Amino acid sequence: MVDGLDADAYDALVTAAETYRAALVVRLAGEAGLRTEEITRVAPRHLREPDSVAGARLLAVPAADGDEGASGGSTASDGEPIDRETVVPASLAADLDRYATSEGLADDEPYVDVSPRRVQMIVSETAARAAGLTDGAVDERVTPSALRKTFARRQLVDRGVDPRAVRDAGGWESLGTLDPYLDPLDGEALAAAMAGEGGSDDAAAERGGTTALPGFEALADPGSAAPAAAVVEGLADADRWAEAWVVRRAVGGGRADVTDAAGVDREALADRGVAAAGPWLDAVTDGAPATTDGRQETDGRPAVAVPAAFEGAVHGALCAVAADGDAVDESERRALAALGGCLGRAITAERWRELLHSDAVTEVEFHTGDDGAFLARASDRLGCRIELASTVDVDEDVSRAYLSVEGARPQDVATVVEASPGVSDFRVIETREDGCSASLRLADGSLVRALVDHGATVRDASAAEGRVRVVADFPEGTNVRPVADGLRDRFADVRLASKESVARSPRTESALRDGVADRFTDRQWAALSAAYHGGYFDWPRGSTAEEVADAMGVSSPTFHNHLRKAQRALLDGVFEDEADRPTRRDDGRATPSGE
Repeated sequence: MVDGLDADAYDALVTAAETYRAALVVRLAGEAGLRTEEITRVAPRHLREPDSVAGARLLAVPAADGDEGASGGSTASDGEPIDRETVVPASLAADLDRYATSEGLADDEPYVDVSPRRVQMIVSETAARAAGLTDGAVDERVTPSALRKTFARRQLVDRGVDPRAVRDAGGWESLGTLDPYLDPLDGEALAAAMAGEGGSDDAAAERGGTTALPGFEALADPGSAAPAAAVVEGLADADRWAEAWVVRRAVGGGRADVTDAAGVDREALADRGVAAAGPWLDAVTDGAPATTDGRQETDGRPAVAVPAAFEGAVHGALCAVAADGDAVDESERRALAALGGCLGRAITAERWRELLHSDAVTEVEFHTGDDGAFLARASDRLGCRIELASTVDVDEDVSRAYLSVEGARPQDVATVVEASPGVSDFRVIETREDGCSASLRLADGSLVRALVDHGATVRDASAAEGRVRVVADFPEGTNVRPVADGLRDRFADVRLASKESVARSPRTESALRDGVADRFTDRQWAALSAAYHGGYFDWPRGSTAEEVADAMGVSSPTFHNHLRKAQRALLDGVFEDEADRPTRRDDGRATPSGE
């Protein structure tokens, strides 16, 4: 069983969370010390600011039903029994506030409104994903209990918090319970502690988290500016940093453009030669943090540059320049690297949001015949046409691709798969007279996935005669050249074939519902409605298929038949986007299909 996680493993676990809620589950256990069942009880009204310490946040942990609360039976203002209160880190408190706002939670609605068993499953699923992403560096057996141990060790060992405070915050019964989390002190450590000289490393670690905190808080503020602008403004407000800026790779890849800056004018950065040289170029190219003890571009001061990246797409580098001559230590580098990852995720999310709400898009078309692109290689070897219906991410580096093949037999496609590096697990879904539908595992990524990671929506992807053609939409006004440069790093032969602004017709929720409803027969609609309202799709299920069928007065096979056809009709309406693809009038302007 896992006995607590070190800092790197814990950060990897949080990063591996697939949803905002999953990340909160992990952090409530690992950073607030909550037990499994306690995670399901805390709500926005339990989070407050103490009167004695500015900027701190306390989370009241409600007692279990029938429990009068901890020693003395403390209660909330509304009389609810409270087991204890625990201190919540500022970044976690900001995330809780943001989640409550985005989900529209009432003050008494739990942040995590699931069963304790589901909490355990969320942690287990996140640990399994983290283990896969880190090649086993994170143990897939992590449990909420192990996260509480992580909380105890971090407070007691890494931060040197008074054991009595840790005991009360985590709800442990006695100080003796915390003994397993404390390493024995040798003579030198005892001498330093008794002389009051210990804690220097702890202070450095604390400073690392504190100096990056304003950036996290700015990013988490729902009312803040665009992500990059908010982060650099937040960092520049901290005493530790004199200036902060974000750079992205310019066209051609050998230079950098400053997109956002705080604490310094862009003109001053240009005069220093930031565009031509510096560790920030290495951070963008290598996707890893880089530091300097001082150079002309940073006005002779120490600095650190970290990639702003998400799922393989590097949007640029976040740079922070020290306000004094103190070098950037390891704890600060790690904190800023985590901030850079959050910034990369936020930039990607912003692009997707812009694409969702935009009345116009920048439509781009890329071509490649690179032998590293499997579709190009397969269509060339077999003389066939391949259309990519969809891709599903398995993990950070692996996707499952769903293909429609015309002009080649399944066994011939399987032969090409076997001879292709990074491609495996070929599965035939349907065999046709002139081809097949199939899926396969892509371990080296794909052009389609790379575009999605850059914030695009892929409209079409096909291959014939050894060439791949991909059409994708970016938010209107997106600078596509840096994206193309990034793609060439992975596929040398990629060519930007076209780029144009295209108007599109928004598809409303009611239009989607009306269009899908026309696909159902009365019996299919009845089966789907009964299953939905009967809780068949809930987890755990409110009703089994047999119970819903009995309620409808039909046999279980009949119910399954109608339900499966209804589900297929529903999914066809979601995934078939032909009606949304723009066509062009004779004058070149875009119009919705069917106009």
